[in-house]
Amino acid sequence: MPDPAVLAADHLWGFLSALRGAGVPAAPTKRADLLRTIAESPPPDLTVLYWYARITLLQDVSDLPAFDRVFDAWFRRGGPGPADPPLEADDGGAQSPGGPGADDPPPREVRPGDGIEASTLSTHGTRDFGRTDEGRAAYMRALQAAWPAVLPAVPSRRRRPARSGDRLDVRHAWRQAHRHDGEIIQLRRLARPPRPRRLLILIDVSGSLRPHSPDLLRAAHTALRAAPARTEVFTFGTRLTRITAALSHPHADQALRAVSRLVTDADGGTAIGTALQGFLGNPRFVALARGALVIVLSDGLERGDPVPMVRATARLSRLSHRLVWWSPLACSPAYRPVTRAMAAQLPSLDHLGGVRDLATMLAEVRRLPAVLSGPRHLAARRWSTPRTLGTTP
Repeated sequence: MPDPAVLAADHLWGFLSALRGAGVPAAPTKRADLLRTIAESPPPDLTVLYWYARITLLQDVSDLPAFDRVFDAWFRRGGPGPADPPLEADDGGAQSPGGPGADDPPPREVRPGDGIEASTLSTHGTRDFGRTDEGRAAYMRALQAAWPAVLPAVPSRRRRPARSGDRLDVRHAWRQAHRHDGEIIQLRRLARPPRPRRLLILIDVSGSLRPHSPDLLRAAHTALRAAPARTEVFTFGTRLTRITAALSHPHADQALRAVSRLVTDADGGTAIGTALQGFLGNPRFVALARGALVIVLSDGLERGDPVPMVRATARLSRLSHRLVWWSPLACSPAYRPVTRAMAAQLPSLDHLGGVRDLATMLAEVRRLPAVLSGPRHLAARRWSTPRTLGTTP
């Protein structure tokens, strides 16, 4: 009996050839990216394989109908190639992913903002981010208490009276001496008290983050409540939106409703490079990033050319005190940053962690002191070390 791995490889090459025959262009580098991604992180089901292929190969939304027809023919309904090979080891009687078994994911109609997607398709509308239940409220209270202790500090520019300091308060000494006939009775010192650095949070609200964006916004709300004068929050999908004022309402659900009215590109396409370049092209926004702790919440699934995203991330890293990237994909032990965009920008990151909900956000926030106390740009070194299944980054 032929090796299942050989059958799977032949089937993938047949699928790529069928795409080319259907008029869906895919550069050799894109096909290599897909095969590398499958090898590094094998898809557990057809839905994951579909998004691997769609995100990696498609360059134009107009090619989506042809892509779906070819994918369905080769993986969901059987096709001109060999029999559909199992994506996982045979369990002794389960139907193959291409067969009519009960475990098959149902074919889905792809619409803008419907589920996990990474495309250039822009949407315009509002989204209801839901209500905050008691479980989420408990995590939010813990997050709000955790933020002040982990935010980095920097000496303030102005000096204040202190018991110990690096300078004498000469003016105070002169005034006291003038009042006491020239006698210096007390010496007081000046010091530069620490103040928290600015916190800048950039949240991806595109379709690929649809299951996670409500909790990511709730986490940003806790940071804004913990340090309202030093925190700035932006969202990006196909456009950049500053939501600091909308998110500053004390009640989380009312803040999310205000954000929903303001952010009109939620659950749409992905243009990370364009959004970050727009941020860096605004001098007022650049001032917010200079010397700040910058946290980007995104899966990094960029569409098209990744060069603008990589260049923008590199400049953001140079401006910031630390650049932290939290991705829902990194919560999986099998995740590896092997896409061209993530692999290229990894040297600019100080930390790449996994955040998909409030619980994982709390864990990463508590991990920030260790990230901030270490040297810069350790993400590439950390993720270049192979990890065993079941370990967390």
